[in-house]
Amino acid sequence: MEIKLFEANNGGCPYLKDQVWMSYMFQAENLDPKLYEVLIDKGFRRNGLMFYKNNCPNCDQCKPIRVLAGEFKLSSSQKKVLKKNDDLSIKTEPISFDRGSYELYQKYSYDRFGTQTTLEDYFNFLVQSSVETVMMKYYLDKRLVGVGWVDILDNSLSSVYFAYDMEYSKKSLGVFSVLKEIELCRKMKKDYLQLGFWVKGCKTMHYKTGYYPHELLDQESWVRIDKIENQN
Repeated sequence: MEIKLFEANNGGCPYLKDQVWMSYMFQAENLDPKLYEVLIDKGFRRNGLMFYKNNCPNCDQCKPIRVLAGEFKLSSSQKKVLKKNDDLSIKTEPISFDRGSYELYQKYSYDRFGTQTTLEDYFNFLVQSSVETVMMKYYLDKRLVGVGWVDILDNSLSSVYFAYDMEYSKKSLGVFSVLKEIELCRKMKKDYLQLGFWVKGCKTMHYKTGYYPHELLDQESWVRIDKIENQN
């Protein structure tokens, strides 16, 4: 497959102040999942049908991070999150459009970020996919309270996005969703859960380093990080 890259200026960095967000990008209607894993090892991520690698001037803080699913050990706080959500049920299904998931994403975007999203935004970001993708839907009784989008790759799962009803913030649904995605990795015999980028100094990404052991991509080599002794 021939890949034609172009460089894009995306404006201000969404993670760090006073930084410009530049990236290399290409578009693909369909992509071999093995090839996508190779691209992840080079620092690429997927957004809809677009694949991008950040190439910002004077900054290299976006570090791909992945959890070693087979070796993962629950912390005491994560055990509490599981217990706190034992009243939820989860339905996993192929990616598709449904009004309930869209409205939940739209509400989450506004409540958390103050962002007004359109149906086109949602479709381009989370309905279109170049690889096999599933939706993990989280229900409290019959109420949809969270939706996670997960790519199914050859040796890993890739967490694309998670949106939830912020009325249930005390249930730590973001943490719970990662734990269930790790569980899905094990069921599907995948080695890694890809969590996208981690940015040092970005508070909204701090949670990603709470799953041990994990690895950070430094240049083109994965560096293993084990749990700090005596840390919850």
